[in-house]
Amino acid sequence: MMRKFCTVAVIATAVLLSVAYADDSAAVSKTKHPLSLQESLQRALKDNPLVKIERINTDIAASIVKENDVAMYDPVFRAAYDISDRLATSSAPPTPNALSHDLSLSISESLPTGTDIEFAMRASGTSSSSYRAQINGEDSVIQSAGKYQNSASLTVTQALLQGRGKSANLVTLQKSRIDMNIRKEELAAYALKLLSDTERAYWDLLSSGEQMGIYTYSLELAQRLLYESEERLNIGGIAPIELVAIRAEVASRERQLFDAQTAYRQKALTLAYLMNAPDLMDAELLLTDSAGMELGDADGVDEHITAAKSFRPDYLQAFMQAQKGELDLIQTQNGLLPRLDFHASLTGVTDAGSPKGVAPGAGDKFSPIIAAGLTLRLPIRNNSAKERYRRSEFSMDQQRLSIENYVRLIDYEIRGAHIEVQRARRQIETAKTVSALQLQKLEAEHEKMNAGKSTGYAVLQVQRDLVSANLDAAQARTSYVAALLTLYSKDGTFLQRRGVTF
Repeated sequence: MMRKFCTVAVIATAVLLSVAYADDSAAVSKTKHPLSLQESLQRALKDNPLVKIERINTDIAASIVKENDVAMYDPVFRAAYDISDRLATSSAPPTPNALSHDLSLSISESLPTGTDIEFAMRASGTSSSSYRAQINGEDSVIQSAGKYQNSASLTVTQALLQGRGKSANLVTLQKSRIDMNIRKEELAAYALKLLSDTERAYWDLLSSGEQMGIYTYSLELAQRLLYESEERLNIGGIAPIELVAIRAEVASRERQLFDAQTAYRQKALTLAYLMNAPDLMDAELLLTDSAGMELGDADGVDEHITAAKSFRPDYLQAFMQAQKGELDLIQTQNGLLPRLDFHASLTGVTDAGSPKGVAPGAGDKFSPIIAAGLTLRLPIRNNSAKERYRRSEFSMDQQRLSIENYVRLIDYEIRGAHIEVQRARRQIETAKTVSALQLQKLEAEHEKMNAGKSTGYAVLQVQRDLVSANLDAAQARTSYVAALLTLYSKDGTFLQRRGVTF
């Protein structure tokens, strides 16, 4: 009675699982969407909002470069106009009203060499006026003539010590360019991770589909064995108890298939998320690049280490930070020097009775003036500049150590990833051999069972070994692809290998 109950329970479990799976398959009616690896990578890079944010950061950095490159040395135009009036007083002799005008125009420009150039024009004068005054008791009219003066000057100031030369004055521009390149490398690093994760998800989904096929094949083997055993039971070849284990195995493999199908749907959802493709969340993805699983072998480890120093984003960022440290050192070292400026100017002044402009006319008095000199500004202690220079030296030492550490890290990570690629490559060949041998073993065991020298339970054991070997072979291929992707990420060549540039 107990055996009969166990048999009924196993059969009922199998039926319930198959019905549940059938209902689930019927409920999920999905549209089919063919998907290549190239399309998945393109959609991930194009539609991801975080990639767009990184691109905007790069655009901001480029704008800062343009500001420091163009706007910093733009010519500056200045204009000023003043008017004043001196009122008459009761003093003796009395003073007239004096209306004064002053107009100045200038254009100046600073050059990266530490040179300041200014051209200025000025027109000033007092308008003529008349007034009545008591002189010796008599009322008299006094006429005051207007006076005008025009001038033009060209002044050149050159820094001789602090602030001299492009190396010190272009530090801000050079650092902004480096910052822009750092933003580009940050964008490349994010794109590398995103696309690497997307490709891993693509191959994981493909591998999950293979596993689903293996579990389907495993269920078919068990169902065929169950059918053959039931036929032998009908002719009295076996005892009814032998069917219990086979039916239990059928139910177990149905459960494994259902779990594999669930895992497949989860991985399809992950791939759609990485592609930022909500339209594919409920679609059935038909992967078209199954041949891509057979990727080529890795290069020599030294070639990957060399490539990392040219392509790996984090190493390039560390190197650029070291370049910024060198610029800080140059700038702060220049700040230790005293400020010594040489200035020279050429000025032309015209005094006239009426406003005629700068060019002298008849009766005008033209006076050219040439001036030159030196201006020295020397802080007594200059402690602030000294401390800034010391901090720059400390920062430079940190950057050098960071570069050395990155070189060691690159060597360690790439060698480890390269070893894993070789191991995974060998596992593929081993798994293929084991799978082929397990298939031969199953055929032999099946022949023994037909000859009455083996049991259904023994055949089930061999079937399990074959399924396990097939799963190991599929996993070996996936592991090899994952190891290659890790190696390409460690040496920074993944984007170049996929044809992505910034």
